[in-house]
Amino acid sequence: MRWVRHLVFAAAYTALALTVAVTLPLSVAGMDQHTGLLYGLLVLTFGGLLHEFWARQDAQDRTDRKIWRLREQQEEVKHLLLALDQRLASNQPVTRGEVEAVLSETRVLERLAEQLPATVRPAPVAPAPDAPDIPATAPPDPGPLFTQSPRPPAIMLTATPPAPDPAATLDRVKEALRTDQVDIFLQPVVSLPQRRHRYYELFSRIRAGQGPDGQPRYLLPEQYLGVAADAGLIATIDNLLLFRCIQLLRETEKRHQNVGFFCNISAATLNDAGFMREFVQYMAQNPNLASKLIFELSQDELMQGGLFATGFLDGLRRLGFRFSMDQVWRLDMDWSELARHDIRHVKLDAARLLDPDGRFADPRAVRELRQQLDRANIDLIVEKIETETQLIELLDLYIDFGQGYLFGEPRLAKKQGQADKA
Repeated sequence: MRWVRHLVFAAAYTALALTVAVTLPLSVAGMDQHTGLLYGLLVLTFGGLLHEFWARQDAQDRTDRKIWRLREQQEEVKHLLLALDQRLASNQPVTRGEVEAVLSETRVLERLAEQLPATVRPAPVAPAPDAPDIPATAPPDPGPLFTQSPRPPAIMLTATPPAPDPAATLDRVKEALRTDQVDIFLQPVVSLPQRRHRYYELFSRIRAGQGPDGQPRYLLPEQYLGVAADAGLIATIDNLLLFRCIQLLRETEKRHQNVGFFCNISAATLNDAGFMREFVQYMAQNPNLASKLIFELSQDELMQGGLFATGFLDGLRRLGFRFSMDQVWRLDMDWSELARHDIRHVKLDAARLLDPDGRFADPRAVRELRQQLDRANIDLIVEKIETETQLIELLDLYIDFGQGYLFGEPRLAKKQGQADKA
């Protein structure tokens, strides 16, 4: 037992100190008893300090072992919960033994957490699948996910002059959908400060003919989204984007690339009951893809509340999907409530965080926001980072993820036929 070892050690150096105090004056000529007692006290003090150091190391080792066991138990609970969610989503019966196993593991986690010192106790972690883990060596090679083109990607996204009228824009959108002239672009999301590629965000762009250089030109979202929404075509564009995203997921599976994809999707698509029912049924048969796909919606759409009422978000969540919120304009949110629906990412513009006259001019405001998000297990992604100067200022704020032209411009994704030939 530990207390016996400590008692023996204390007795040993105490006995040594007494021996020095008594025998040293007798064995050394000219040394009086007071000097011998002083040497004995020095031995006792040194032994006490050594004993304290050993006790601290022993306590630290025991704490480290408890933390390690706690993490192992946490992983087991997450795997059990994910398995139960998948069983429930596929209407398979869940046995009482499986439920009791999860409850048992949870009780073990609670007991272990209570035993840890308060200074090292980990924050609660929601039982959601972790973000894909990228090896620490080099960023994954995009390989056949992207076209190889000598022209800079910025030229690909050059906007055409504004359409003469909404009717002409609508005709262009319809023609692009009919003739497969909707292209998909990808932009990396990196972990900081390592700049490792952790995710890619997907964008859809409508072709609008060719420029003088013979390269494709594209309508930008602000030119066609409003017209497409009025014509009820947003869901069609989203469906195409989602289809291409599934193709990319399968491609990364073949290449053993552990990256995730942010897929922008609108409330109109999520409220399309027929499409979502078929999509949920399809993904239930391919659960390994769900953890790599993150649906991104604007704050306005998420705050409408109707998405949660339909149950489609919760149905996707049970399959392992997670969600991201962008176009954030207000921050007085119930982050814990969002986290319960697996909103796991929030995006803010770099310019907003670095505005010297804005809300975050005081670094304490950023730290407070980070603490609120951390408690809800939500990652903050800063987007539109364009310069090294911006990055240096953001790293001072301990930002975990970044996105923007500094890390990579949107690049045209290959279509499935092109990828197969590559």
